[in-house]
Amino acid sequence: MALNPCVKQILCALGQATLNALNTLIVAQIARIDAQIAVFKAQILALDVLILPLQAVKSIAEAAVQAARQSLGLVPLSLIAGCVDLGDFNINLVQTLEDKNAELQDTLTDINRKISIREDLNALVAELDAIREQFADIRVTIAECLTP
Repeated sequence: MALNPCVKQILCALGQATLNALNTLIVAQIARIDAQIAVFKAQILALDVLILPLQAVKSIAEAAVQAARQSLGLVPLSLIAGCVDLGDFNINLVQTLEDKNAELQDTLTDINRKISIREDLNALVAELDAIREQFADIRVTIAECLTP
């Protein structure tokens, strides 16, 4: 994207030494931006490595909890009430399901947090790319100003 013509006029009015110094600063800034983008992309990759298996576990765990919840209704409560062992078993099963569901919810929260962080990092990369493009446009304009 080309710079506004008035920006080009301002830049071209600067001396060669100033333009060369400005160009050097911009090159350094672009290098810093590239380094930061590389760090963010590495973090995104690390999050992807963590998120993918967690999403698979999430689906399996949700299905298992749902299946276990449905199985609780297979034995009529009237039969359970008359059988102490079965009643205790049912209470333990319900408690175990609740515990596992709480663990699953913790896992889901962790997955969602990691996904949110990944989205934030992707947004930062996009912002840095836009800034980098602006710097590149300024460098092109500087080069045009330095070319007789």
